[in-house]
Amino acid sequence: MWEEIPERNRQILQMREAGDCIDEIVSILGVSWDVVRMVARKFETEGILSARSSRFLSEIRKVNDLDQKWKVSHLAQAIRPLGITQNAIIHHFVRQRTPDISPLELMELAISDKLHPKPGFLLIPLLRVQCVGVEGFWSLVGRLTQVDLGETCNREWRRRLSRLQKCSRIAGREIYGSKPCQTPTWVRELVEAT
Repeated sequence: MWEEIPERNRQILQMREAGDCIDEIVSILGVSWDVVRMVARKFETEGILSARSSRFLSEIRKVNDLDQKWKVSHLAQAIRPLGITQNAIIHHFVRQRTPDISPLELMELAISDKLHPKPGFLLIPLLRVQCVGVEGFWSLVGRLTQVDLGETCNREWRRRLSRLQKCSRIAGREIYGSKPCQTPTWVRELVEAT
């Protein structure tokens, strides 16, 4: 199969397999974002994405450290929320010029420990990230609930989940609008199973 793939596409696929995000590939190879995305869509099957995720999860689980820094794209690909959410998280940290984050920093983006001034409200910084929205938030919550990041990380996530279960509203900011904390059925079932 590799013989049939043009050299540029092979380079793109090798970089993707190594866990490089589209932005990194664009920067290194000097190709357009659309070209990289098109090649990835054509050749990356669910099996390839799942295997990559498993490989990264295994590394994270072995380290079992909340504060260990990982390449943002590796952490996002390990957890695999909705594709648009995964890309939004990667772009969020690219814009902040933060190439590496810890599982704790990702959890803090999803469910902040910072208290909201209104009782019953929970701060969800992820809701401020462009292109995420409530559906993207719940996809990250669901995936963080499903995956095994190691006992230390899992314990921290369960603690944050219990705070989410007790809140009545979620908000991206302390001052502006909020949304009812209506846990989707599929997420509720995952939480109950853990």
